[in-house]
Amino acid sequence: MEADSLLGVWTGTIRNADEWEMKMTISVLKPFEIGSTFGIFDIPMLPCSGTFRVVIIRGETIELAAENLQGECWKADFDSVELLPDGALLYVSRGRNWEAKGILQRVFDDNMM
Repeated sequence: MEADSLLGVWTGTIRNADEWEMKMTISVLKPFEIGSTFGIFDIPMLPCSGTFRVVIIRGETIELAAENLQGECWKADFDSVELLPDGALLYVSRGRNWEAKGILQRVFDDNMM
């Protein structure tokens, strides 16, 4: 995966196993590498926000660590995004006895200016 291939603002709906839905936005502001900041995230409904740091890159999947959390964030053991063939991002977050996932679409990038 190219380090700048995900630049932009991504938004969509994530759901947990109980079909509870919430909007999520991830802003990828600069190229990333392992150990660097991937971007900032916001889930207004909880509310929860913070940054994601890149832990591992495996093909089109990036494992992330949530940091600098603010608000009523759920403690996740695992967060990841995967670039899908159609250009969308699959976001997955897992914690003890729960999982939330959803599809995020790019709503803004530098090429749109």
